[in-house]
Amino acid sequence: MRHIMHEATLLMTRFILVRHGETHWNVQGRVQGGGDLTPRGHAQMAAVAERLATEKISAIYASPTPRTQATASTIGRRLGLPVNTRNELVDLDYGRWSSATLERVRAEAPELVQMWLREPHRIRFPNGESLADLRARVMATVGEMMARHPGETVLVVTHDSPIRTVASLALGLDDSHHQQWVIDTGSV
Repeated sequence: MRHIMHEATLLMTRFILVRHGETHWNVQGRVQGGGDLTPRGHAQMAAVAERLATEKISAIYASPTPRTQATASTIGRRLGLPVNTRNELVDLDYGRWSSATLERVRAEAPELVQMWLREPHRIRFPNGESLADLRARVMATVGEMMARHPGETVLVVTHDSPIRTVASLALGLDDSHHQQWVIDTGSV
């Protein structure tokens, strides 16, 4: 049994999750941040790239959004690795609320905001996704990465909600725990 467990441990894929650097939309308090990296966002990414320089990372995967691509490219240049783009790593689709300010959403749909904070697993955003949708697409991609990179370290550059989802799954938590995580911009 020890021998089998030891071999399985050696073949486990290790994931390092990075949230993109700060953007102008993050500063403005918009839902599903867009926009270009701020000077602070660029500084965050330079620091993250330096922090990860000693890791033995085999591959970098990133969401296709400009903010994650800029983040992943900065890290990739420092590590000498290309960035593999995966559409499944995009953030939760907030539907009609995408790009709206949090202030506007609170004013126009206070019950939605309260439910999102208290029972996020019960929300499907109008014209958007639910956390179950997000979980399905992110986990399918993580499974593919695990199959492609057994025993290796993989860097994934993505967004707040996909990172919360992967962290919850790693700990055996369901989507009702989504709001328990704080994932700052530029965080590892």
